[in-house]
Amino acid sequence: MPSIRQPIVLSLRSFIKRDDGRLLLVRRAATDTRNAGLWECPGGKHEHNQVVEGALESEIMQEVGLKIRRICELVFQDSHLIEDGWYAGHLYLVMFWVSRPVGGELVLSHEHDMHAWLTFDEMLRYDLVPEVRKAATGLREYLK
Repeated sequence: MPSIRQPIVLSLRSFIKRDDGRLLLVRRAATDTRNAGLWECPGGKHEHNQVVEGALESEIMQEVGLKIRRICELVFQDSHLIEDGWYAGHLYLVMFWVSRPVGGELVLSHEHDMHAWLTFDEMLRYDLVPEVRKAATGLREYLK
């Protein structure tokens, strides 16, 4: 009997940390169909035909106009089954890295309407998407 492959939606995100220790968050646009008005780390869905590292850098550039370099190899991951919408029934896997900006100019994509550079403690007071709060807790020692 052939196995049925579980469709996976892979999301790649990074906490971008400046030399002064502040972290970049972006707010989802009010017109977004999912997580409107909530704060998250830059990144996005992995596209086919890309290695993960290249896809992360590409997504960051598309969303916020910054070139990044990962500053630790540790990855925080989380997953759940998507319950509704276009991807209902798919496994959602999100991976978080910590990186630093090394070039580019901060320019938001149409998906976001605001950004903020925050300390770790300030970030935790924002209305975060649940996966960002969970990842921040898991990566606390690298983010503080």
